[in-house]
Amino acid sequence: MPIRLDERLTLIASLVDYGKVADVGCDHGKLAYYLVSTDRASSVIATDVSAPSLQKAKELALENGVMDVMNTRLGDGLEPLVSREVDTVVIAGLGGDVISGILEKAREDKKEFAHFILSPNTHAEKVRAEIARCGHKITFDDMLVVAGKTYTVFKTEESEEALDKNQIRYGKFFKTSESFKAWIEKEIAEKKNILSKNYSEDLSRKVKDLEDIKSTLE
Repeated sequence: MPIRLDERLTLIASLVDYGKVADVGCDHGKLAYYLVSTDRASSVIATDVSAPSLQKAKELALENGVMDVMNTRLGDGLEPLVSREVDTVVIAGLGGDVISGILEKAREDKKEFAHFILSPNTHAEKVRAEIARCGHKITFDDMLVVAGKTYTVFKTEESEEALDKNQIRYGKFFKTSESFKAWIEKEIAEKKNILSKNYSEDLSRKVKDLEDIKSTLE
């Protein structure tokens, strides 16, 4: 059965370079199934803290005859996995606080993986900071808009890296990103519109900061 993914999950799937994958917080298992059914991954371990969601993922795999390459495990974060069990860990659809916490716990437990593909709903800057602490560097970092909401997607690999404060806050490649340019122009316009109706010193300062960042874009 073919599975259609939204734009964010389609982008995430395109970043998977075959091998063994873990889809953490898999929900109904659509991404996991897509990866094995299109040969983007050799196998996938789909995990979730919700037993009902995981049951739906298991049923999807069973109905489509991919139980041999799509395994399901109940558990929180990376707890169901052992170090190096998979090549790539995907975590999408959770807040940045939660994702950075999952990465921090894995680091404390000395669990290591070659790649992470991460897409926080909020606080992308917290995830970037934790990626560096995990001994990973960012190889892909961009924004996209799906159903009116802006998301960030990262891909990482094992290597030391230092990011400056603006790269942590706005993205490693923000200076050359067309997506970021569109985002910051929209942010400035929206904030200026609010200022025109209700002046705020704090908001005025934020607009000035954004305009200073925009002036550095290539």
